[in-house]
Amino acid sequence: MARTVTPPPETQIDLFAWASELEQERERVAEANAERATRRGYLVFATDPTISPEQSGYREVFATEAKTPNQAIAKIRPLAEGRRFRAYLATGTYRDELAEARWVA
Repeated sequence: MARTVTPPPETQIDLFAWASELEQERERVAEANAERATRRGYLVFATDPTISPEQSGYREVFATEAKTPNQAIAKIRPLAEGRRFRAYLATGTYRDELAEARWVA
């Protein structure tokens, strides 16, 4: 969450100091956002197109950390060859699936 930087109440404002403080805050927020983006958790659903959806083993759920959904799928692909993949943020609609998902580092 970004912090609001307000200029001091004095009538004579040191604009250079205020601008410098504001720029430092922007850099801090950008670094925090970049770090958070590298640690996003994804749920990857791997479905088998050769099995009926009602049959056991049709869907496997994996959990992993990645920068993008495609990178999450790339981590899972060797474990579930021949399946179709869908990746979702672990904090989204399917977050309840996280408890039963197989963790992949």
